[in-house]
Amino acid sequence: MNATAVSAPSPAQLLSVHGDTSDAPIAAEIKALVEKSPRILITGHERPDGDCIGSEVALCATLRENGFNASIVNADPTPDRYRYLDPEQLIKVAKPEDKFSADLVIVVDATDLKRLGKLKPEQFGAAKLIDIDHHLNNPKFGVVNFIDTKASSSGELIWRLVSHCGWKVPHLALQALYTAIVTDTGQFSYSNTSPRVLRMAAELVEKGVDPEAIWSRVFLNRALNELELEARARASLVCAANGKICRISLTHKDFVETKTGAQHTEELASIPRSLSGVELALFLYEVNEGKHTKVSIRTMKSLDACALAQKFGGGGHKQAAGCVIPAPLPEATKRLMAEAEKLFA
Repeated sequence: MNATAVSAPSPAQLLSVHGDTSDAPIAAEIKALVEKSPRILITGHERPDGDCIGSEVALCATLRENGFNASIVNADPTPDRYRYLDPEQLIKVAKPEDKFSADLVIVVDATDLKRLGKLKPEQFGAAKLIDIDHHLNNPKFGVVNFIDTKASSSGELIWRLVSHCGWKVPHLALQALYTAIVTDTGQFSYSNTSPRVLRMAAELVEKGVDPEAIWSRVFLNRALNELELEARARASLVCAANGKICRISLTHKDFVETKTGAQHTEELASIPRSLSGVELALFLYEVNEGKHTKVSIRTMKSLDACALAQKFGGGGHKQAAGCVIPAPLPEATKRLMAEAEKLFA
């Protein structure tokens, strides 16, 4: 499918202010920095998901609409399902040797600078950093930090920023905001689905966003090899702790043989979570050619996913978190399960 917009363009529009009173002074600080910065760079976490890409595109398109020189650079390519948000291929993938001439770098949806992956802070030179994020345990690494762990998504924070700044938002940014919100709320099913974010979604639809078209583009139209990868993940399912823990896993070999990659795993963490009686859902998959294992953790309200992830240097939210264990899948699984089973001892 071509990476084209999923609904007809409309004139740039202002967004209603749905944020907190505390947003205004932070937005004013960010606006002042933007207005003083001839070159603005936007980036986010490695292996970008819908919230990351949506937040980046929404902010970049809005800044450009309002006369600012902004661009996006990431450590990893944009997953196929989100390429409709970049019809002009404005998102660049950084190389280790790249040096970026920027006065201001806005980092979105990244718990800390380590989450930028192969993109290192020193590549930005002396640029000032702004930190916009909604994850727990963010160390506030920016000269300005717009952090709200109760926000549904970083996309929500971008909305709150641009509305307070009074910037007009083009149609592409509206689509990007909807994508960020719908993906990070699990299609409005997770506990982070607040009345505010539902009002935001309704306003986006009123302003011309086509929710069915975005749903189709993001959650349908999967390639055969992606379904083959999912089948392997389902076949790996194992339960423990009398059915309260359920895990699935993928090896480096699985990715090679299906000609897929980590960018095709975004929805797979929901598989173990969907099993009746499961309180702790784990998805492990090998990265770095099998040398390390990425872990996605999902929990019911009674368990803290972030606390478990932190035992392995990770983080996230109370019910959705992740980490990377520096070991192949068998050893990583052994370490993780040793800690996970303590929760039910």
